[in-house]
Amino acid sequence: MRKLYPDAMLERLEWRRDIRNLMGRLSADYAVREEGSAYKRYWSRREDVCLGVNEGWYVGPETVAGYYAALEDEIVLGGKCVQKDFPDKLAGFSDEQLHGVGGISYIPVDSQIIEIADDGATAKGLFNIRGSYSRITTSGPIAYWLFGWAAVDFIMEDGQWRIWHMQWLRNVDVQCGTPFGTAPKKFPEMAAYAPMADFHMPEPTVKTTLMENYYTDRPFTKSPKAPEPYETFDDTFSYGM
Repeated sequence: MRKLYPDAMLERLEWRRDIRNLMGRLSADYAVREEGSAYKRYWSRREDVCLGVNEGWYVGPETVAGYYAALEDEIVLGGKCVQKDFPDKLAGFSDEQLHGVGGISYIPVDSQIIEIADDGATAKGLFNIRGSYSRITTSGPIAYWLFGWAAVDFIMEDGQWRIWHMQWLRNVDVQCGTPFGTAPKKFPEMAAYAPMADFHMPEPTVKTTLMENYYTDRPFTKSPKAPEPYETFDDTFSYGM
């Protein structure tokens, strides 16, 4: 690692603040049900962006943008479903007023480990995710616990840090009030809480298992690797596929 002079060290402290704020703003957008805007606000415009979730990879700008657009579609459709269930309270509400009704998505990111490349062109971060969210189902809003990780490669574009590759992995994703070890495949009665029939997330570009949601007999599963100091991106590993 090269020696840094005071002005370069100060710049890197500012960059760390910017990266923390980027992830904090992403978390805040989830809390106010604006996650559908995440691609436009925070992602790189490169052609090789990718987003990894438990079920696989969304590869390329169109597909990653489509993932977040689907989150927005779910929010909009969920508000309309809740309006049908509570016509006395929500009759006459506009689409804007209905946006996010019946849902919550409190997903803080913390315990950050951030490393910035010596050349200042890229950075890496590993963050804990822990919180709760709700989904609109055939039985109304159902709340879930969520614990996992965001593992991110950042890239500097036009003087701003942007998300280049990200793994958004769910370690514990289970209905509130049930044991963390509860797995839907072992508890078929959970199927009673069926999702909205009119909503479907787009399939990942590459379907594979990046992480299996925790259940009692799940084999030991490692967290994503923590970033280490590095000179250029060629000298380190990637959180992309």
